[in-house]
Amino acid sequence: MQSDMCNLFPAIGAVNAMRSNYNFTMLPGDEADFGTCQMKIEDRKAEPPENARGQIARAYLYMEATYPCYKMSKQTRQLMQAWDKMYSVSDWECIRAERIGKIQGNVNGVYEGRCG
Repeated sequence: MQSDMCNLFPAIGAVNAMRSNYNFTMLPGDEADFGTCQMKIEDRKAEPPENARGQIARAYLYMEATYPCYKMSKQTRQLMQAWDKMYSVSDWECIRAERIGKIQGNVNGVYEGRCG
């Protein structure tokens, strides 16, 4: 699970360390905590930048579908499903999912029927 490439993304170390394992949510206000990186962290909650929300949602949905031991709370699942719908799958996500599938030997079902 930890080494599943569908769950691995490059990240700025300082942002990743501050985010820790805080739950994602929508936070009030527009001020980002990391300058030009639109990540917000407050009260043990984190709001990722808009351009990352769809990918994050699809990673969470994949992990829950693939690993029975991973369960999201109802609130988290609703947020991830909303982000998945709000932020369309990009061409790069489709290419990435296909490449990972070839390397890992499994298909990411979250992208099935959504990539051309």
